[in-house]
This record gives sequence, C-alpha cells and structure tokens, in this order.
Amino acid sequence: DLLHLINDILDLSKIEAGGVTLEIGDVALASLAAEIDTAFRYQAQAKRLAFEIEFAPDLPATLRTDGQRIKQVLTNLLSNAFKFTSKGKVTLAARKARAGWSADSQTMSHAPLVVAFSVTDTGIGIAADKKKLIFEAFQQADASTSRRYGGTGLGLAISREIAHLL
Repeated sequence: DLLHLINDILDLSKIEAGGVTLEIGDVALASLAAEIDTAFRYQAQAKRLAFEIEFAPDLPATLRTDGQRIKQVLTNLLSNAFKFTSKGKVTLAARKARAGWSADSQTMSHAPLVVAFSVTDTGIGIAADKKKLIFEAFQQADASTSRRYGGTGLGLAISREIAHLL
C-alpha cells in the first residue's frame, strides 16, 4: 500500500511538473477491452456484480493515443466504481463524442475523432456539490469514506491530469 501511495504521489508530481510525455501509438480497442475485462472480471465475480464493457460498434478498430495512460485512467475509474458498489453493476462504455469539451480547445476541435469513455455503477453515488472536489489531490467526497473504503484521494486527480494531457 505504501509503495502504491508513493508511486501515485510521484506520478501526480511528475504530471503537474510537466515531466510526463505521452507515447502515442495505435491502440486496438478490442485488446484494451480484453485487458480491462481480465483485470476486473475476478473482482466483479467476487463481489457478485455484473460487469459490462460496451464499446460502440461505430468506433474504429484502433485509436491513436497513449495506451498505457488511457488504461491507467480507466483502471482508476473502474477501481473506484468497484470499491463503492456493493450490489448491481459496473459498466465501462466508449462512444464517439460530439460535444462536451471547451470550444477553445484547438486539439479537440480539430481532432478527426474524439472518444468518450464513461464508467457508470450502481454504487453509493457522489453528492452534486462534491463532484469537483473529488478530482483534487488528497480529497474524497466524505472523510468517513476514507475510513470505510480506504484510498488516498489521488486516483481521480491523476486521472484528471492524464485526461488533460491526452
């Protein structure tokens, strides 16, 4: 746990200092889905949760992105979904995004394709007034959740920074 915490702190520090470079390449969506499924299927079965991966059929077979970083973001999001869900299901979905970013974004506005990944679950939810807070380093929606569920409040902060980079 301590090693994981140290790695997260170093990751966030490196990202915030501008020391992270992206390794852009072709990422096969079928392989990404299979790796994510393998990583989380056991956890879903152990908690008796349904786990679905729904990638829209109109997505291309490959994306140009940093495969390691996109997997890191999805893993952080799914880890939280499984942590805070005790019954029901967790879903990872991907679809073509047509909106949802600032019109000032040169990269997004000129990209030939933008993919929106989403993770949904039937867990405890996030209070509306806490949705921005949980993406800040060392923050959680409720102080009692760190005692009950564990965690440092770094995963979503790291994910937010990686998403900005991507």
